[in-house]
Amino acid sequence: MAHGFLCQAPASLVIAEALSNQVNHADIESIIQSQKHVLGRLEKTNEMLLNCNSLSATRFALANQELKKHTQLLFDLKKDLDSVFRRIRFLKMKLSQQYPAAFSACSKVFNVLDEEDEPEEKVISAKKKAVEQVDILCDASSAQKEH
Repeated sequence: MAHGFLCQAPASLVIAEALSNQVNHADIESIIQSQKHVLGRLEKTNEMLLNCNSLSATRFALANQELKKHTQLLFDLKKDLDSVFRRIRFLKMKLSQQYPAAFSACSKVFNVLDEEDEPEEKVISAKKKAVEQVDILCDASSAQKEH
């Protein structure tokens, strides 16, 4: 009689019934549980990544502000150094006009030191010699002012 029922049922129902008997419902439940577990882990991971992105954005904003402050500080320092060097050049020019002999003696000694890479002992002796020459020239210029 069962055989007769199969013959009278439409072919699509027969195929669906045969396929449904082929599937193991325990395996399907296991797959669904695994998918739920993976979904939970992915949701947790997604939440952790959102927190990480938020924290990174906050720290980036703070680091960016500090970088801007330090950059501005460097620009200000450069401007100040340029001003100092400009003043030094002006003072050198003024001294070279007021005391040409002393300035030329000093510039000869110190330019030699700038151009050469001498050992430290030679540099010290050259500096002592320059100081002595400056003292002599200063004494001579003060003697000229007194007369």
